[in-house]
Amino acid sequence: MSYSILSGSNTELSQNIADIIKQPLCSRTIKTFKNGEIHISIHESIRNKDIFIIQTKGCDQSVNDMLMELLIMIDACKRSAVKNIYVIMPCYPYARQDKKEESREPITAKLVANLLCAAGMTRLIVMDLHAAQIQGFFDIPVDNMYSIRLVKSYLESWLFKDLSLACRQKEFVIISPDAGATKRTLKFAKILELDTIIMHKQRNYKKANSIDNIMIIGDPSQYKDKTGIICDDMIDTAGTLVAAIDELTKNGIRDIICVVTHGILSGPAIKRINDCDALKWVVVSDSIDQTENMLVCDKIKVFTIGQMMKDAITSIVSNSSLSELFL
Repeated sequence: MSYSILSGSNTELSQNIADIIKQPLCSRTIKTFKNGEIHISIHESIRNKDIFIIQTKGCDQSVNDMLMELLIMIDACKRSAVKNIYVIMPCYPYARQDKKEESREPITAKLVANLLCAAGMTRLIVMDLHAAQIQGFFDIPVDNMYSIRLVKSYLESWLFKDLSLACRQKEFVIISPDAGATKRTLKFAKILELDTIIMHKQRNYKKANSIDNIMIIGDPSQYKDKTGIICDDMIDTAGTLVAAIDELTKNGIRDIICVVTHGILSGPAIKRINDCDALKWVVVSDSIDQTENMLVCDKIKVFTIGQMMKDAITSIVSNSSLSELFL
């Protein structure tokens, strides 16, 4: 199968994947005009090829610009007579708007699905969808990869290095910051063979990125003086994270390490992370570029999803199953 890899304006993850595959990225130019319009030119023939578009958001790029850039790339490929357009977009935009909380509200995650399909995308590869049911918004194949194995390998090479299982179980506990993260957290705790704390969050839906209350379910006293590992799919403004840490430290948890797939880190997130003494590390993937954030926050650690995305590409190219990547 003849294929090319096309990258959006943020090339960190794309270049990493291309280097692993040992194939150069497709030559292209992306320009943004003074009025904000985006223009894309592809400088080589992609006729009758399968195209893998890798699109991630840069630190200084809005989610809307990232999405519009992707739609224009898809259209450019479709008008170039390609065979198939596979989009690798690890962090799905508007994933938290997957249902109506009140009347007269949009379901924007579904609108994004409609836009991508209308543009000409034939398959989507994402990672750790905020809401798994978003896959049902599409009438084309959607592959939702899970980062749990990557996180496990990363922690074992760093945090758990030289620690026996008994020591690990004595020192650490896995924490779900809200009910939505419970399923992911229980899977994570199972493969790490650690105990779990579940928390409950009451969100204020009338104010964006705001919560009314957060509490621990059950008796946390048995975990006193342990280091808590908070597990979630994303961290945005870090409001939930800081509120959870306040409650946990009041109940005897010593230190906190946050492990998430998508480090959105918008608004006051970096300041909140830097100001939280109990929060020692924030571990995120490179699904979103963290170059600028790492310059102003030395608590951020990044693990790469490049190898898993490379495995997805090679599986599709060879027409083999991707099921192993879902574990």
